[in-house]
Amino acid sequence: MNSDLGSCLRLARGLLRLYSLAVASEHRGVADHLLCALELLAKSEPAIEHLLDRAYLRGIGHHDSADPHTQRAEPQ
Repeated sequence: MNSDLGSCLRLARGLLRLYSLAVASEHRGVADHLLCALELLAKSEPAIEHLLDRAYLRGIGHHDSADPHTQRAEPQ
């Protein structure tokens, strides 16, 4: 990639932030596109793969928390 690592990291963090917002607001189509963009960026700059891993975990974590069969903690 022609840009420096700092620029890629900033872009990846921004994509991850937007991805998290899209997942939380249940805009799966938008979230999927943002995840694809993060995947493409990670292919060109392996140093940001840890951010891609975080995106995968956030997607899984949000999906699990939305499962009606998952027991939720009672408010205190």
